[in-house]
Amino acid sequence: MYKLLICPLLCLFICTSHAQQTGPLEWADFRARVLNDHPVARQADLFRDQARAGLLRAKGGFDPKAYADLHGKNFKDKSYYQYAEAGVKVPLGLGLELKGNYNQASGTFLNPESTLPDAGQVAAGISWSLGQGLMLDERRFALRQSRIGLEQGDAERSLILNDLLLDAAKAYWNWVVAANMLEVYDEALRQAQIRHEALRESLLQGDKPAIDTLETFIQVQNRRLDTNFARIDWQNAALVLSNFLWTDQGTPAQPAQLPAPPSLLTAGALSPTLSDTAALLQLARTQHPEIRLYRVKQALLDVERQWKREKRKPVLDLNYSLLGNGWQFFPTAGDEGFGVLANDIKWGVEFSYPLPNRKARGDWQVTQIKIEQTDLLLKQKNTEVENKVRQYWNERDNLLAQIDLFRSVTQNYRTLLEAETEKFRFGESSVFLINTREQRWLDARVKYLKLLSEYQKIEAGLQWAAG
Repeated sequence: MYKLLICPLLCLFICTSHAQQTGPLEWADFRARVLNDHPVARQADLFRDQARAGLLRAKGGFDPKAYADLHGKNFKDKSYYQYAEAGVKVPLGLGLELKGNYNQASGTFLNPESTLPDAGQVAAGISWSLGQGLMLDERRFALRQSRIGLEQGDAERSLILNDLLLDAAKAYWNWVVAANMLEVYDEALRQAQIRHEALRESLLQGDKPAIDTLETFIQVQNRRLDTNFARIDWQNAALVLSNFLWTDQGTPAQPAQLPAPPSLLTAGALSPTLSDTAALLQLARTQHPEIRLYRVKQALLDVERQWKREKRKPVLDLNYSLLGNGWQFFPTAGDEGFGVLANDIKWGVEFSYPLPNRKARGDWQVTQIKIEQTDLLLKQKNTEVENKVRQYWNERDNLLAQIDLFRSVTQNYRTLLEAETEKFRFGESSVFLINTREQRWLDARVKYLKLLSEYQKIEAGLQWAAG
């Protein structure tokens, strides 16, 4: 009879009725599902797509452009004029733009300077910005910004995923510890029921007083109450966890569909996944999303500064076009060498410069101040990130020491329970003392589970702090 009392007290945790038949949902699998299917993770992926679309749009500034223009005027049966022009423009680097067009003009009242040969006129030439726009123009400015925007989109994606994984890790380990604690309380309830039934049998046989059965019955009631509270905690934790589990079709998982949780106690002696502080700090300095975003902002401001510096230059644009007779270039006979490039041409030079140039100078100074502000913010963010990493590192080391200590405490409480049970078997102890020893062992196991869960959350926090 007493063997029925001793053996169940020493057995390991067993699966309860709420565990599913499928394999346990390990952290690595859960993390992969969050990254693949969670709406926030999918939204984060759109930042890269948006950056690529911005780069494509900026590259469009260098696309060749075809155009056509036709207009005229008729009045009182007279054709005053008709103008037709069609051509193409091809932007190049260093402020160059190639252009070619074909023009026709006819009518009674043509502008003399618009008079063209009867066969029309083909023209081919260049536009060249020799001052403002030579080293950097709006097209190249937008292109450089968009290329930097690829890194910005990737950093914003990493920042969102980093925060998402931290929240998911907290929900996951809260769910795991709640499920493990429910198993502990379920097992404690079963042991209390077994002890109560054993003492009832002893009471019927006249071996034990009735007061002992009341003691064990109260223990059963307390265990049932603890189990009910633990089940509520587990159900609520499962609801929170289901916020992070989604299907490929974009529908959220139901708490009833969750797989079984893993056992925290199978972890045994924990081995930290991150063991080098210097390497972790270096990783945080180079890979943390917030720091990367500040560096991206620095790069964007540096390009903006180059553009503002370019705007301080004077405008000096050169236009040069060769003119043809119909579709024939160089119709003039007798010219040789480069002299032919001075005949049948259309050219122009444009120059402008605001004498104080205060607007361009002010814009450049504003950008310079923004750069200095960003440099200071980056230094501050570096310090905050490094200190956050050190903070989590200290907390993790402290938890590891507590876990090692409490593992020993839990084992000692179990040893005391075994000894008290053995004494009870020989009639040298009481149900009250056994219940007391068991309660302390139960409290120690629950606290030990909480420490294990807290350690896993600190590990996730350390990876979050390092980016």
